[in-house]
Amino acid sequence: MNTTFIFTYPWWFLLFCLSVGALFSYLLYGKRKFIFTENEPKGWKYGLAALRFFSTSLIAFLLLSVLIKTKHTEEEKPVILFLQDNSASLNTSFGKTSKAQYAKDIDALQAKLKDKYEVIAYNFGAQIKPYQNPNYTEQETDISTAFDELYMQNGSRNIGAVILATDGIYNKGNSPLYNKNILAAPIYTIALGDTLVKKDAFIKSVKYPDIVYLGDQFSLNIQIEANHLQGQNTTLEVTAPDGKVLLNKVITINSDHFNLQTEVIGDANKPGVLPFHIRLKTITGETITENNYDVAYVEVLDGRQKIILLYDAPHPDIKALKNAIEQNKNYQIEVSDIKSATLNYKDADLIILDGLPSNGAASKISLLQEIVNAATPILFIVSSNANIAQLNMLQKIVQFPATAANGNDVVPIYSAAFSKFSLTENTLKTISGLPPLLSPFGKYQTAATADILFKQQIGTIPTDQPLILFNEVNGKKSGFICGEGIWRWRINEYAQTKKTEATDEVINKSIQYLTVKGDKRRFRVHTPKTIFNANEPISIDAELYNESYELVNDVDANCIIKEQSGKEYKYTFDKTTNAYTLNAGILPVGNYTIQAKAEYKGKINAAVSNFTVRKVLLETLQLQANHHLLQQLSNQSGGKLYYPQNLQQLIADIEKNNSIKTVLYQTFSTQPLIDKKWLFFIILLLLSTEWFIRKYKGNI
Repeated sequence: MNTTFIFTYPWWFLLFCLSVGALFSYLLYGKRKFIFTENEPKGWKYGLAALRFFSTSLIAFLLLSVLIKTKHTEEEKPVILFLQDNSASLNTSFGKTSKAQYAKDIDALQAKLKDKYEVIAYNFGAQIKPYQNPNYTEQETDISTAFDELYMQNGSRNIGAVILATDGIYNKGNSPLYNKNILAAPIYTIALGDTLVKKDAFIKSVKYPDIVYLGDQFSLNIQIEANHLQGQNTTLEVTAPDGKVLLNKVITINSDHFNLQTEVIGDANKPGVLPFHIRLKTITGETITENNYDVAYVEVLDGRQKIILLYDAPHPDIKALKNAIEQNKNYQIEVSDIKSATLNYKDADLIILDGLPSNGAASKISLLQEIVNAATPILFIVSSNANIAQLNMLQKIVQFPATAANGNDVVPIYSAAFSKFSLTENTLKTISGLPPLLSPFGKYQTAATADILFKQQIGTIPTDQPLILFNEVNGKKSGFICGEGIWRWRINEYAQTKKTEATDEVINKSIQYLTVKGDKRRFRVHTPKTIFNANEPISIDAELYNESYELVNDVDANCIIKEQSGKEYKYTFDKTTNAYTLNAGILPVGNYTIQAKAEYKGKINAAVSNFTVRKVLLETLQLQANHHLLQQLSNQSGGKLYYPQNLQQLIADIEKNNSIKTVLYQTFSTQPLIDKKWLFFIILLLLSTEWFIRKYKGNI
């Protein structure tokens, strides 16, 4: 630590301070002879003068606003980041070194490096985690994301080197060779696994639709591969949920690198999640047999919901709405110009009126009146084409002023009081940054029963004006998007994120609310999807309603998750703002039933739901290590490739790398000298000493 003084005045002001101290001392003690008796030594007088000189000079010096500049020097040892692949692909082809010995060698490697460097170790599969002795159970490998996480967590550190221990096989994410977030440090790779192609016959892929509809037929496209098993026979069997054998085919493997694709037709004969079992008979000598079996889980829905979108004039919002709605396979949307429409709106589950009623479709006002009076839910898109006067006559939920023909650019503000459905935090954040919608000008009159999702912000001024709202009276649901420009939301979001998830979520959640038939159950439980992968945590939501069908959560809610075999898992829901949620963690593969209960005002409310956890086989589909990838990673970063038996050489090479060195960081801080409390005590000591001597030795 080094300290210097900074003067805000010329140096000769120091002489002025000394002069002030000297003058004050002279005036006090040079002229006044009556302070001490004649017999008292003059040394006391000179001592008191010196005390006054120093205290006065110091006070004057402090008044010059002197600053203290302090230099701090800190050392940061080089950081060595160690990444250990913990994926299941290493179970079957680990190389010449045993797993137990390898674990000991890695522990010794880290211990040796810690003598000179700071070592931070991780395991990784789909994502990185703090290091533990690997058990090789991760079902996905994403090397690129692992580098991303390293960059975010350690990008500002003095990174000396990255040690990557893996077989080079990745089945998720992009190639790490093209990752832009790789740290500017040499990557030393430890090549695990075996580059030899192993004897194995396996189901490489099963392609099928996740969702089909009751009564439909669908195809299962199955791809079979076999390596180094030429001349062998196996059997491919596909079984329907009811036990019916859909395919029993003998396959003759006629090459060392055999590939076969076949198609099987399945029937969606009942609603729910239907498991179709695919089995490949085991051949003697196979390296692994887990990849000889797979299950295709097909969700069968009872029927599509029909949506009709009517318009008067073409508008980019129409295509944006159609594309967003079509993301959900449960919806079937038909788009038509109202002037030529021949659709039977009475069998629709939802009607969307874009810019209607309008001047261009004035002759269709009676048809629109019929639609509005019917029980079918309606979503109004209030665009600049709309005839505001006729719109006000058709419905009483939102009344627009006569000046509404003009428009305001407005951005959405989420209404925390909204209760019809919820949006993710990411969606709310994204939507708030999208371009404004063009909304009718003026003060709206909104029905008391309306529930506002988004309010309007005009410029920087938030308002209570609704932008998107919903209403339900006597079972009739209605929605309003009071503005146009949804297409800008999708385009802008895609430009920012390469996705349209936020915009599509707003649209589809709105559609879902409007199309869902009234559910009078007081207690409900559901999962975001019915099929989870084996490496996914299971999330469950629940809602409890009081007598007025208002959400409440002032009592505990519990559930039992029961596996088909009979094993049970017991949980208590966590409370959210007005509902319940549960993260049940990762569960074994199987079919599960959720039995939830909540006691409210002496009554037991129960709810049941189902979900399936399916096996993930990515780590068993490729067993041949990709050491070429590791060599490329090392070469492009200035590192080197090693094998498990050469770890001592890895340590030596890191120690010899002159670029891996301690970094000195210098920081400077500045503060006024007057802020130093010890100076106050020095001044106080000088003045107190002077006062005490004068009091004790003479008269004041």
